[in-house]
Amino acid sequence: MMRVIGCIAGQHDPRLLLLAACICMLACFTTLTLASRAQRARPATAVVWLAAAAAIFGCGVWSLHFIAMLAWLPGADSVYRLGLTLASILVISFGTLLALLCTRLDVPRAVTSMLGGSVLALSIAAMHEVGVAAMEFPGVVTVDRRQLAGALLCGVVLGCIAFARAGQLQQLRRRVEVTAWLGACVLGVHFIGMSALSVTLGPVTPAHPGLGYALLAIAVGTASLAVLAATLAAALMEQHLHNRTTLELKRLRLLGSISREGMIIHQDGLILEVNEAGAALLDTSEEAMLGRRFLDLFSAGSRSAAEAQMGHGGEPQVPAKLEVQLQSGRLVPVEVACRAIDFLGRPATAVALVDQSERRRDAETIRRMAQHDALTGLPNRLLLQERLTQMLSDCDAQQDQVALLHLDLDRFKACNDLLGDQGADLLLAELSRRLAGELRNSDILARIGGDEFIIACALRPQAGLGGEDARQAGALAGRLLESLVRPFAHDGLTITPGASIGIALYPGDASSQATLLRAAGTALHQAKQERRGSFRFFEPAMDQLLLDRVVLEHELRAALANHELELHYQPLVSCSSGAIEGYEALIRWHHPRRGMVMPIDFIPLAEQTGLIVPIGEWAIRTACIEASKWPARQSIAVNVSPLQFRQSNLPEMVAEALLESGLPADRLEIEITEGVLISDTSDAILTLSALRAQGVRVSLDDFGTGYSSLSYLSSFAVDKIKIDRSFVRPLGQSEGAGLLVRTIIELGHHLGLTVVAEGVETPQQLAMIQGKGCDQVQGYLLGRPDRMEARPAVTGASPRGRADRKPELEATRVA
Repeated sequence: MMRVIGCIAGQHDPRLLLLAACICMLACFTTLTLASRAQRARPATAVVWLAAAAAIFGCGVWSLHFIAMLAWLPGADSVYRLGLTLASILVISFGTLLALLCTRLDVPRAVTSMLGGSVLALSIAAMHEVGVAAMEFPGVVTVDRRQLAGALLCGVVLGCIAFARAGQLQQLRRRVEVTAWLGACVLGVHFIGMSALSVTLGPVTPAHPGLGYALLAIAVGTASLAVLAATLAAALMEQHLHNRTTLELKRLRLLGSISREGMIIHQDGLILEVNEAGAALLDTSEEAMLGRRFLDLFSAGSRSAAEAQMGHGGEPQVPAKLEVQLQSGRLVPVEVACRAIDFLGRPATAVALVDQSERRRDAETIRRMAQHDALTGLPNRLLLQERLTQMLSDCDAQQDQVALLHLDLDRFKACNDLLGDQGADLLLAELSRRLAGELRNSDILARIGGDEFIIACALRPQAGLGGEDARQAGALAGRLLESLVRPFAHDGLTITPGASIGIALYPGDASSQATLLRAAGTALHQAKQERRGSFRFFEPAMDQLLLDRVVLEHELRAALANHELELHYQPLVSCSSGAIEGYEALIRWHHPRRGMVMPIDFIPLAEQTGLIVPIGEWAIRTACIEASKWPARQSIAVNVSPLQFRQSNLPEMVAEALLESGLPADRLEIEITEGVLISDTSDAILTLSALRAQGVRVSLDDFGTGYSSLSYLSSFAVDKIKIDRSFVRPLGQSEGAGLLVRTIIELGHHLGLTVVAEGVETPQQLAMIQGKGCDQVQGYLLGRPDRMEARPAVTGASPRGRADRKPELEATRVA
């Protein structure tokens, strides 16, 4: 080191050395400015920028070398061979170009940095050796090879550092830093190399003519002026391009700030731009996003999918559902779409991030509506079937038993009349909490009807005693009954509720879920017949009930032939005008001996035996004939059971009924439940398509109580959805009920569907339904089911009969 310092301080003119260092630093800074443009340019244009940068750097290093040579004071006049002097500038220029091109190789960054730095150091050293070889003067020059190797090693280390730090040259601070490393590399190679030279003066005279001191000074001055001119030009060009880039960025950011979607632009996985919405979505600032790796935004489970999106090079792809991870650790679901763009002259990828949190919450709300009872929050029949299937499967694997308890509240209609609808709802909610309090977390509690509950629990054998499992089930039933008979107070009234329970054991009483449910139902019926407020286990003798059902089935077959069935009609009223826009046909059975048989007693039987098919066909034909006599603006809606819908001839039968009655197809509306769609998707689509091709409209009945989901509404062609009465009844009593109804209405309208609210029984419910933008309403407030000839005209959305008249339960429809 002392030798190098002595060489610089004792053998050189300091003024020329300062000039040489300034020329070198200007050349380095100009070279990096041009290289930064190459980083943002397309491949073909980038090579031109790199060639210009290499030429400027070559001139700068060549000027440094020969200014330093002019500043060297060997004590004798020197001349420089012209050929080698020119060759030295070519060596450094081409070597620099090769080093810069190494940075564009498709290899890891560390490799390109080491390769580029090494090539540059070798080029500087080669230029130094050629420059020294061009010098001739009276004397002899000897070289210390170890000192020269040290110069080369110093150049390689500093060059690698410079190339390693040259990744983001668009930033002025980074360019200044790399200029320092690059200048140190050039100066280090030169002056450590110069300290390796020893000069012995003598009578030796130059053997070849060459450049003298004056000519070399002119050449060096010209090269220096070229470097200065290039620096000025580069500065002006940089300012112009910076202004243009700034304007373009302002436009992009303006467009990005207007968008409500998160927008990110990245090149080779590094984020270059992000809009305000994107920064807000990721809960960070725009500045903190710049320079981050794009893949680091995503959770561990989503990175492979995000990388796959990047692997398509920004070509249009189906948007991917991924999750981004915030700095707090919270995961946010997003929809990611990528598109290739040109950003500041270079190819880049624009990414749109759409927050899916609200949509996921809506989907979760719909899913919960589909699987849970709206009033009590308990699982409904659908979720019960899923969980019970799993419980029975686990029971088979562990050789345990399952007790299924079918619970029905006693005298619930009397409680409803006494407490009113609101009080009855509160009673159901309270009894649900009491039941849940007696169960384990592993047990199942579901509400499957107005006042019916199912409890399922796995029984573990105890001490190998016979009948112990039955005792466990009986003990549980006793605790449940005791919890229900505690008094319930509401609005100054106190009642003592009660219940009856039927119990069936799996696999002792049944071999499948369906037979287990039927056995428990049979036991419940027996308990109600014998003594309410008790529980009964299923017994084979109870199968006598099946015989009674056979008798009822025989009488039901005769009812159709003997014209004992008739249709009653309930109006469908427009929310906006109050006019009757149509009717729903509901079936009734007047038995000559039994009197009025409630639909709840014969419709399930008809569905189980297949009688629902001819009964449903009769209902469609009769309704069409009746509706053909109505005003042209009024439609008729007929329920179709799942079994009838699965009949392949349903479209043909509907076409015949329309032809026979003369009713226009667009006045007939077929109502189906979601169970129809889930049972056989492909056949359901064919049947729906055939019906709608005729012009018949299709509505989805009891929406929200079965399999409701966005996928079904988008997959199946329906015209209308009917909000189930269980969602309408709580209106005005809880904010959640209003939110659910509004969600369903908005969902239907977004899908272009008509929305009907069923079970409207109070003016308050009607006002809330109208306020939420529902299309039609139906309920006792607007008209009870009745024969058409007995029905008075209804001209507006007003209740029929006395205001204090209590609504009766509507009979169950065909489907």
